[in-house]
Amino acid sequence: MTEQSVLHKMEHWGYYLLPKAHPESPGHTGLLVAIRATSTGQHFDPESMRLRLCDKADLAGWVTLKLQSSFSGSQRVCPGRVVLRDRADKRVHFFTFGGSLETTSISGETVYSLWSPGPILEISSSLESVPDQLAFEVEALLGKLKAKWGSDDTGFTERLAKIDPLQFYLASLQAILKCYQRNRAFRDSSPELFAMLLKEKEWLVQVGQWPATPPSLEDLLAPQMERGGE
Repeated sequence: MTEQSVLHKMEHWGYYLLPKAHPESPGHTGLLVAIRATSTGQHFDPESMRLRLCDKADLAGWVTLKLQSSFSGSQRVCPGRVVLRDRADKRVHFFTFGGSLETTSISGETVYSLWSPGPILEISSSLESVPDQLAFEVEALLGKLKAKWGSDDTGFTERLAKIDPLQFYLASLQAILKCYQRNRAFRDSSPELFAMLLKEKEWLVQVGQWPATPPSLEDLLAPQMERGGE
């Protein structure tokens, strides 16, 4: 999308989710967020967007973006929550497996465009939808992997900043699928999530994105000693 098409798309929106890669995907291919100097009062008007970006030191760090953008060009987005907040402190949550962020600015308005090869999950207020459950499972896996780094937060955030979004998505799906396939109680408690995981893997196989040997989360994010001292 060109800058003009992005601005035109966001003319009547505070944020906009781009189409899904396929109808049964758990998330969307992109997220556009418009931050304006003056609230329209006609919809949810974000005042800020908080997400994890790769910083100048090549570390994954939390950043809060507002109307005045501090960067230009494309920025690397790291896995994690994306939180939009308005002037009344109402919040809208998403989860991304990583991607890129671009900025388009005109007088009184900045549009942030987040793109990802993995689905951007929209988190509902009920926390009961399939995207909610998938985000929860991935965040739990991230928490376990981070714990393996102990007090080495820098090592973990450096690894997280370098991770390929699609590889991280594939590894996450593989890890959750294995867990659910081994544990019937999980399948029975979240049948819709399990069905989605199977369909998503089937679609990835059909489009040639599911490798013969999918990456593991340990290979991608565990400390070197946890990966066999390679």
